[in-house]
Amino acid sequence: MVTVTSESPKAPSLFPLIPSGDDSETTDIAIGCLAKNFLPDSIDFSWDNQQNQSIGNQNYIKFPSILSSGTYTAVSQAKVPRSTWNQFQLFYCKATHPQGNKIVPVVQQYKGSSSVEPTILIRAPILDAFSSMYLNSTVTCEVSDLCSGNVAIRWLKEQREITTGITTSKPVPNGRGGYTIRSKVVITKEDWISEKKFTCEAKTKGSTILSETFSLLSFCKKDGCLDVTVETIPPAFADMFQTSSANLTCKISNIPIDADYSKLNVTWTRASDQKQLHTVMTNFLSQGNEFYYVNAVATVCATEWKETETFTCKVTFEGILVKPKEKTLVKESVGEPKAPSVYVLPPSLEELNLRETVTLTCLIKHFNPGNFFVRWLQNEQPVSESVYFTSKAISESKIQSKEYFAYSMLNINEQEWSTGDSFTCMVGHEALPYSSIQKTINKNTGKCFKTSSSKCNQPKLQIDTLLVYSCTLFKNAPDKLFSVSFKSPKLTTMTEKAKELLLLLKEEQKKEKVLMPRAKVHIGDMVIHALNALSSLPTYEKEY
Repeated sequence: MVTVTSESPKAPSLFPLIPSGDDSETTDIAIGCLAKNFLPDSIDFSWDNQQNQSIGNQNYIKFPSILSSGTYTAVSQAKVPRSTWNQFQLFYCKATHPQGNKIVPVVQQYKGSSSVEPTILIRAPILDAFSSMYLNSTVTCEVSDLCSGNVAIRWLKEQREITTGITTSKPVPNGRGGYTIRSKVVITKEDWISEKKFTCEAKTKGSTILSETFSLLSFCKKDGCLDVTVETIPPAFADMFQTSSANLTCKISNIPIDADYSKLNVTWTRASDQKQLHTVMTNFLSQGNEFYYVNAVATVCATEWKETETFTCKVTFEGILVKPKEKTLVKESVGEPKAPSVYVLPPSLEELNLRETVTLTCLIKHFNPGNFFVRWLQNEQPVSESVYFTSKAISESKIQSKEYFAYSMLNINEQEWSTGDSFTCMVGHEALPYSSIQKTINKNTGKCFKTSSSKCNQPKLQIDTLLVYSCTLFKNAPDKLFSVSFKSPKLTTMTEKAKELLLLLKEEQKKEKVLMPRAKVHIGDMVIHALNALSSLPTYEKEY
């Protein structure tokens, strides 16, 4: 059958067909598109998903064309996954015709409240971003929650339209039934620092939906405009104590959200040999003000973290920093290190009488430098950090002082104290022998014991265990194996034998240091330290 018409050939007009009221639980859903007013009757359809990949010929069909008023109308139907459709993902219906090809997006319409208003967000450059030879950078305008993708972005400078240097994306579904569109414009540093006013307008046919006017002052805080900053952070003593390594941290802040992060490069270098250290960058984290920060960490041995060594962090960021930024990190000179004195204080009677929560206090005094850490133990088991508070190091004098104090408070149930649980405050500091000290307390600490004469005698420290300290050390090479052993006689009381034992150990210590001058830790030192620790325990009846 031949159809004769006086109409001129024309390309189709294409419209999306969206299902309405389909609440079935099938895995697929049918969508379509309508092609109208085309001539001749020679049209083909195809369908792509949001990733511009074909959904497959088996998933769509074309119905026969219908002639009406001299032109043709045709429909194509596609079968798509219901789960994908419900996520507001786009599908594209493409019509191929001799007079011109057309494409239309098909997406589920948002059925929620129509009270969601479109929003506009401006992302401005930081001053360091003007790094090209022309001192140019870009401003981004993002318009969200548009009810239609048929929106144009218009830029103005001082109320005059900008026609060059503009890049605008296609509208993208935002997953809520609306659309988001982004546009960028190139501006000069001269215009920006001279506080010229720029405007981003989102327009539909004949009307402006949203408009935002801004300048440099719109993005400046009270303390000035945000620029990329680089700071170095020294290692924490607690980390060094636990891992025997020191983490050197370089923090880069105020990074714009739309920066090309692949252009950021951070290196750590050790000054003594100019060796570049292995550096690991963390994920980019939000500062909460449309800017991000990142940490770049290099790890060295704890013994390398010393006053005579300098480490340098170098940051390059093409498109953000005009030139590289460098920051050095050195261990602070603190003068003569001094080990802390540690005291553990029991709960007050007022707290105990309430029979609720009571507080143990660990007082740390007279130490230098101010880096330290505190851990609490209950019956020799670590206590969660959430139940105790530790202050920062505080100078012991209002005038410049080289000594610090701090405190830590542990909150426990009164019953834990009354039943006799033991609580230990462990303090770490670089000036302490073996870097830490422990002090333990329970409800019996400091009590004296009455004799049959009802007089309160000074208790004696009973030691019933043979103290044996032995160690095998190497001197220079394994073939020169050297073993030293210290033994003390069985003691009945510390007051009777302490002087005799200490004299014996000091003689052995002298021999050891002559035989092993290169040893970092001498066993004689260890024994004398242990013995002094025993003699400093609270004077109450305790068996070992």
